[in-house]
Amino acid sequence: MNSGNQKIGIAGLGGVGGFIGAPLVKTYKEKEDVQVIFICRGETKERIRQKGLTFESNGVIETVFPGMASDDPAEIGTLDVLLIACKSYSLASLLEEYKGCIGENTVIIPLQNMVNAKEVIQQTLPGRGKVLEGCIYVVSNVKEKGYILHAGGPGKIFIGGEKQEEYAWLVELLRKGGLDITYEEEIKKVLWKKFLFLSPVASVTSAFQVTFGQLLENEELMKTLDGLMREVQLLAQAKNISLSNDDITNLKTLLTQFPYESKSSLQLDFEKHNRTEKAFLVDYVIETGKQYGMDTPYYERINDQLKHG
Repeated sequence: MNSGNQKIGIAGLGGVGGFIGAPLVKTYKEKEDVQVIFICRGETKERIRQKGLTFESNGVIETVFPGMASDDPAEIGTLDVLLIACKSYSLASLLEEYKGCIGENTVIIPLQNMVNAKEVIQQTLPGRGKVLEGCIYVVSNVKEKGYILHAGGPGKIFIGGEKQEEYAWLVELLRKGGLDITYEEEIKKVLWKKFLFLSPVASVTSAFQVTFGQLLENEELMKTLDGLMREVQLLAQAKNISLSNDDITNLKTLLTQFPYESKSSLQLDFEKHNRTEKAFLVDYVIETGKQYGMDTPYYERINDQLKHG
């Protein structure tokens, strides 16, 4: 859809959802032909309805009020675009709950820390909507319910799949809305390149309870990190996605650019005894490796450490 009134839904108003939601609302609040809807519940919903969403970035604090903040599919109605920013483990249940908001032409963009989101969506809602793939490079956290702090990272979003020309209107809509977004036809390579960093770093920092700085100082753990990256590289290769040795080297260099005390979100969830994304960052590599007849000894060791460590 590229004409008439457009409804953009953002599901999950955590760090990522708030990061993409704030500029979209700021841009389109006064535009009658675009409505930005925050799909959220409980305290977050009530806080946003009463006081708006507060977004802090580079020392600038702004508060925005979306066209709607709701968890009621009937009130939300059919969406033109659905940006999904919930945790990976909530993806399937969220889709089930809001399938009434997804029509034949609804464009679904998942931004989870996983490489198989499209498969999960298509298994959960076969034939429903137009499913793209996506990822975002950002460190953005919930300071408190309805208050989002952009802590670092460029906030660059990649989306893609087939038929780039079909989605020119979508890229324009989101860019005009203040998002730094690029359409990539080879989106799977982009997703796997992010996963090549995210999964090994999250795994080793969580299993051995070290910050990014402590990891860099520990020669043995850096060898483990390298082993994990090589296993992801081989798994990607089995799926006909080429990740180079230079990619590994460059991503290790990227690690040095984070503050010493940085921790992965997986690690923070383990520390807080929250539900974690381990199934999508660790188990996925082991289980998918088995499907391709691949051994993943480094991931097996990490898995044991996380279960018993």
